Amino acid sequence: MQPAGVARRHPRLSALLRRLVRALGSLRWRLTLSYVALLAVLLSALGAYSYFTLRANLISNRVATLQGDYNSARVVIARLAAGTGIARGRRLCAAAPALVGRSVANLVAQTTGRSVDVVVYDTGLDVTATVPQDVALPRLDPAALQRVVSTASRSAGEVVPAGSGDQLVVGFPITTGATACGVAQLSTSMTPLDNVLHDELVVIGVGGGGALLIALLLGLMLTGRALRPLRRLTVTAEELAAGDLRARSRLIPRADEVGALTHSFDNMADRIEELFAAQHESEAQVRRFIADASHELRTPLTSLKGYIDVLRRGAGRDPQTLDASLQAMGSEAERMRELVLDLLTLARIESHRELTLETVDLNAAVSELLDEGVSGMPDTVERHLAATPLQVRADRGALATIVRNLLVNACKHAAGAPQRWTTSVESPRARLDVHDDGPGIAAADLPHVFERFYRGGKGRAREEGGSGLGLSIVQGLARSLGGDVAVWSAEGGGTTVSVYLPLA
Repeated sequence: MQPAGVARRHPRLSALLRRLVRALGSLRWRLTLSYVALLAVLLSALGAYSYFTLRANLISNRVATLQGDYNSARVVIARLAAGTGIARGRRLCAAAPALVGRSVANLVAQTTGRSVDVVVYDTGLDVTATVPQDVALPRLDPAALQRVVSTASRSAGEVVPAGSGDQLVVGFPITTGATACGVAQLSTSMTPLDNVLHDELVVIGVGGGGALLIALLLGLMLTGRALRPLRRLTVTAEELAAGDLRARSRLIPRADEVGALTHSFDNMADRIEELFAAQHESEAQVRRFIADASHELRTPLTSLKGYIDVLRRGAGRDPQTLDASLQAMGSEAERMRELVLDLLTLARIESHRELTLETVDLNAAVSELLDEGVSGMPDTVERHLAATPLQVRADRGALATIVRNLLVNACKHAAGAPQRWTTSVESPRARLDVHDDGPGIAAADLPHVFERFYRGGKGRAREEGGSGLGLSIVQGLARSLGGDVAVWSAEGGGTTVSVYLPLA
């Protein structure tokens, strides 16, 4: 019958088989079965060791019993030999080995109560007597018999197959004085020993099977408990995948590998939530930036369009009106050009474009920009530059942009106020301070001065200030060079902007 036919005819059986396959494929079952398999191997090895050790001990004890039986018979043999004399005993062994063999065989059989079969060999390894007679008895191999004759010592116990079952066979030397004149082979059935070994196998099998079953149940329980945090992690991962970024395992801290995994997982979830929040904030900033940039560009474009419309209506015929309109249009165009340049600078900063770093004298760069000047520079510009060249590691164009934006910012928002430019060393960085004695920045506005397009009070209004990108550009360039920027200000107390750059 095909599997599909089985599934159609026995849907419950098919579902049960599928569940069984899934269960056996789970980590819980794989771990448990691995442990049980390892335990089974260990128990099998221990059982085999116990079995063969017991078998060897039983055979050794039985051989010792045969030795005792033969020793009892040998006492009688020794008395007979002593009665006839050693020399006569030797002659008797040599002259009538069959008679000696029958005597020894009957004597040993009588001593053991005929529970032992006896075969007697002469020194030529020919059979001289057997008890019982006319019965096929097991035989030791000639090499073992020859060792008994030559060494006059007992052979090792050997298990020899026979028609009535396996037999334990041992050869004992028949000696007169120090001379062996034959071999008495004693054999006994292995059935009693096999029965004991069979019982031992049953005990080992039943006990081992019970131990494996208990190990399986306990293993499933323990691995289920140990893997419970992993199931919780799976549920948490599914919740995260469904969009719940606040989902956590919330497991009790543990000092094992599972505890380390749960801790790392929760840290990862925290990081994912932070990254999504940062991405959301970044997207919001981009949207605000686009809206602000569009608004900033729309203002001069609207002004330009208005002046063009005025000129189209005929105002251009008046020379004064034409000059005023052209001058205003030029001012708006310049303002739009500066805004576009600032936006391009910010775009380069955010794209992490590689800068060309070189050793630059900060004092020389500041002096050069101050000598060039910008529109609206005050009459008083103090320079407190370091006495020796202050070498920094920076991009020459980026450094010039930083200094120019600081100067333009101070001139626009503190128009006419004295300025003081200072350079110094705060190891391992160089410091540039720009202070103006202007109206300062309100405390509510100070945390936002580096935000793009931010204007706080009237002193930073669009008409009197720039686009609100100057300090944002300064901060971005300073950080891209490995430095930073900070602002200190108080209303009525002026403003100080400090730029930190790495020393060369």
